[in-house]
Amino acid sequence: MNRPRGFNDLLGMLDLPAPVRADLLRRMGEPWRGYHGMRHLAVLWARHRRFGRSGPMRRPRMAKLIAAAILFHDSVLVPGACDNEARSAELWERAARRLRGFTPAEIAWVADTIRATCDHLNARLPHGERGAARQWMLDLDLTPIGEDPVTFERNGRELRAEARHLDDATYAEAQRAFLGRMRAAPRMLRHPKLHATFEARARANIGRELERPPRSA
Repeated sequence: MNRPRGFNDLLGMLDLPAPVRADLLRRMGEPWRGYHGMRHLAVLWARHRRFGRSGPMRRPRMAKLIAAAILFHDSVLVPGACDNEARSAELWERAARRLRGFTPAEIAWVADTIRATCDHLNARLPHGERGAARQWMLDLDLTPIGEDPVTFERNGRELRAEARHLDDATYAEAQRAFLGRMRAAPRMLRHPKLHATFEARARANIGRELERPPRSA
């Protein structure tokens, strides 16, 4: 399987044992995945590399934790399940026991950051640099809402394809509810650089999507 540009750089941040690596690649390469595949991870990593050049994110140790969170945050994806983030965090914790160089506190931080992606806007943040880094990861995961319109539309089609357990009307209602919550937030992206780059376009994409007539059942 061809891997998107930048994915190997992300994968190389962690010295994963061969069985763990193979299992992760198998999961992320599942043929029914659309949006939540390797390209999504590569996009987030590229944005970390581009925009995370200052503050705690630029430090090699923190970059390694961010890489782990990106790699594993969508590792379990069962359509319709409400515990994908929790199960992804558990998969990371099992994998981390086989890794060298991660302290128990760092393993727990990555796991809690993965769990926090179930509610980007209301996640509880620890104090200090670890809190800033968690907010950074949550913001990265939201930046695709601020893609150019063509890419945003493509992502929307891929998200719809993943939600094969829902009919069109139910999916449209759920998606409109999610986008409505995003639009109601005073600030979707907290980090100044990510906010300046993606917030306005994200709101334009959301507004355009919500202005479309709802699909009938």
